[in-house]
Amino acid sequence: MADQDTSIVTGDNLLMVLFSRKAIKTLHEKCLFYQVAEKFPLPPGSGVQMTFNGLRKINAASTTLAEASSNSAVNLSSRKVNVTIASYGRHAKITDLAELVSIIGPVEGAVRELTQAAALTLDNVVQLAVFKSGQTAALNLLQVGQQSNVKTKLLSAWLAAQPSSYCANTGATGTQSGGSAIARNTVFGFPVVFATSATRISACTATVSSTVGPQLFRKMTTRLKRLAVDPMPNGAYVGIAHPNSIASMYANASYRALVVNYAEGPKESYFKATPTHNIFGIQLAESSNVPRYATSALSCSPIFVCGQGALGVVELGGGGGGASDGGPTGAMQIIIKRPGPATVSEPYDLNMTVAFKLRSVAAVLNPSCGVIGLALEGAGVGA
Repeated sequence: MADQDTSIVTGDNLLMVLFSRKAIKTLHEKCLFYQVAEKFPLPPGSGVQMTFNGLRKINAASTTLAEASSNSAVNLSSRKVNVTIASYGRHAKITDLAELVSIIGPVEGAVRELTQAAALTLDNVVQLAVFKSGQTAALNLLQVGQQSNVKTKLLSAWLAAQPSSYCANTGATGTQSGGSAIARNTVFGFPVVFATSATRISACTATVSSTVGPQLFRKMTTRLKRLAVDPMPNGAYVGIAHPNSIASMYANASYRALVVNYAEGPKESYFKATPTHNIFGIQLAESSNVPRYATSALSCSPIFVCGQGALGVVELGGGGGGASDGGPTGAMQIIIKRPGPATVSEPYDLNMTVAFKLRSVAAVLNPSCGVIGLALEGAGVGA
């Protein structure tokens, strides 16, 4: 390496560079969807298929009993939901030199950031059940969280669709706008309601009735109550919304008029370490990982609200292999592999890896126990 001369006036070679040993803050999205789902263990030796079972409701008696003849029995029927467990993971490579000289511990940092990445992955796994897509891969509609093209793909082919076309619980098979004849009823896992009386999102304009506000939440709450959905143990339905949706709600003139005369008693927050907004019996929490459709024409973020029994998900701390099979335990693992005995592929033992591995799946247990609200964002809420 050649010598480097500096000016006597500045003395660059004599100046030390000061590095702070405190890492600057890393921003992470709040992961809330796992919290609203019912947790199920992942027992070892049970295969990759997970089945949820439940009985169907028996209606009230509609006729009087016959005294002199036999009476007809009703069928005690059940329904089941089948899903397939999948594995997810990411890893980072750290050289022995970096571990030796870095002023911020790279291993601890990798574990911390990969743990956050695992939480975000799990949040997206649950979203795949809520905002699922049964369409062909070519239409690329299976978008959740903040994936790179979610802003343009989430609702692109559904702007001209009626609310009943969005979900298997309310939809029908037909020809999708801009696509071939495919099942139109499998975009979302839960029924959809619009804030506006317009029958299509493409017909909406950024007016009070079409943006996020009391009208949307009144419709969502009414639907859940009409179907006798039980609220969460704290007595409230819970919802997850993008910050832009909450900002739109606060800017909505109807909401501002409502809060002057409307006061909802405080409830214990269902979400851990997350502030909530209460309206019409719904506790709304904000997460920037909620998918958001945003184009020059309109912007819209789906708001998910549910009660008990809506979603099921593999429990992180349960199941997995055990001592009997010598395997790891738990559905979530952080795996650290340090340089070991020399191999042909790594003769100098330079690299170590830090990884997370996640085994999970989420399922819609009862589509009547949740609802998705669609409303335009108000003007000026941000990109």
